[in-house]
Amino acid sequence: MKKFAVIMAWCWLVPSAWAIHVDGFEPSDLPEITAGSGQPADRHTPRPLGSTTAAQGYYEYLPPGYTTAAAEYPLLLFIHGLGENGNGDSELSRVLANGPPRLINNNSWDESRPFVVLSPQRGGGGCTSSTQIRDFIDFALLNYHINPERVYLTGLSCGAIGSWNYLRNHTNTQIAAMVPIAGDGRGAWNNTGCDLGLVPIWAFHGDADGTVGVAGTTVPINNILSCTQPPPADVSMVIYPGVGHNSWRRTYDLSAGHDIYDWLLNFRNAEALAVP
Repeated sequence: MKKFAVIMAWCWLVPSAWAIHVDGFEPSDLPEITAGSGQPADRHTPRPLGSTTAAQGYYEYLPPGYTTAAAEYPLLLFIHGLGENGNGDSELSRVLANGPPRLINNNSWDESRPFVVLSPQRGGGGCTSSTQIRDFIDFALLNYHINPERVYLTGLSCGAIGSWNYLRNHTNTQIAAMVPIAGDGRGAWNNTGCDLGLVPIWAFHGDADGTVGVAGTTVPINNILSCTQPPPADVSMVIYPGVGHNSWRRTYDLSAGHDIYDWLLNFRNAEALAVP
């Protein structure tokens, strides 16, 4: 049965030979986060272009205890929308407009989440490219205490388009799961097909989106759900009735009732490629 009209479509087919595992939280695998001092925004640091070896300026959030812990942390990489593009320096604060950076900056972020959150800024026009995402993940793995099996990707609008394009070119070579919001994955599907389902995907969109039509989510997700070679790992979508382009705020702040952060942490990629 093809799941097109339903709001949520779940598929829990996980062959044991795959690199993606759905095992839930494991204390031995996730760092223990103790109560932090101060506020989340106190640990949210701008890293302007040129201040690090990254090819982009970015915001960095480190969970409580990160500087003294020897553990490896999951990485949540956030890719912003077109309106937040900037020069990576004097315009870097634009990244704070939406998504996890907004929640952290407003002290609305749950400190018990174990993620290192990195939010790079795209310079110039257009969407963040597949290559930029790949290279930034490599940078993060080399420069932060990141568990390479727990790299997660999320993006909104133009950032979700970039995330889909990243998946098109790199599938499960680096990331363990992806949450694209109000993006367009049709090009990724046309190019890569069923291999997109090697990575768990939870996609979100509003059915009244006049900027990026809802088919950008329903077409690739329904096609992936119909795959048998290989069958999808864990692929689903939420289509918000009557919601326009900004389907991300209710998703990232969890007010719509879908805990994407707990969902992401259910997945590990044991076969992620090492940084060259």
